[in-house]
Amino acid sequence: MIPVAGKPLLEHQLGWLRRGGIKQVVMCLGYKAEAVKNHFGDGRRWGMELDYSIETTPRGTAGCVRDVWSKVNGGALIIYGDLFVDVSVSDLIACHQRAAAAATLVVAATDHPYDSDLVRVQDDFITGFYRAKAGEPCEPLAAAAVWIVTGQLMGLVPTDKPSDFGRDIFPAALKSGLRLAGFKTMDLIADLGTPERLAAFIERRKGPKI
Repeated sequence: MIPVAGKPLLEHQLGWLRRGGIKQVVMCLGYKAEAVKNHFGDGRRWGMELDYSIETTPRGTAGCVRDVWSKVNGGALIIYGDLFVDVSVSDLIACHQRAAAAATLVVAATDHPYDSDLVRVQDDFITGFYRAKAGEPCEPLAAAAVWIVTGQLMGLVPTDKPSDFGRDIFPAALKSGLRLAGFKTMDLIADLGTPERLAAFIERRKGPKI
């Protein structure tokens, strides 16, 4: 709900999804969930159909999606709530369909590699995940917390304990032989997950409206 260019970041996300042809959205919420629900309601103001899932105990990024998977038909586009994104949804979906993978992850260069989930990519498929060590050189290509997942991947997500896509599920998928496609992009993806990154992004975007 942090304002960016005069409206909550989540509104920017809904606008991006709507422009990409997606109109059904489930928001997985925890902290101050009522503030989000009260603002967005059923989504009609934004031309969307919104539903909500509110966790009572931490479920992790994958666990919360697993909890709402019964609402999904086929696959789902996942985006974390602290991102400003302007990636081509149609190109991402086309890449996913061509790859026929268990999941397709948006991967992009990052300016903060030492606290990002970095990836190794070969022939448009992800071969590994790693964390860079401070002071050591690395290839700053990161999973951008925008991805399409299928039931094949979600079958790896436990129902009885928290789990995270980057830390737990994607590495488990590779270990089990599932394919993860990488959708490389130079389109705008901004991680606004810290006050410093948010302030820097707003400073860069001063002038023309977003």
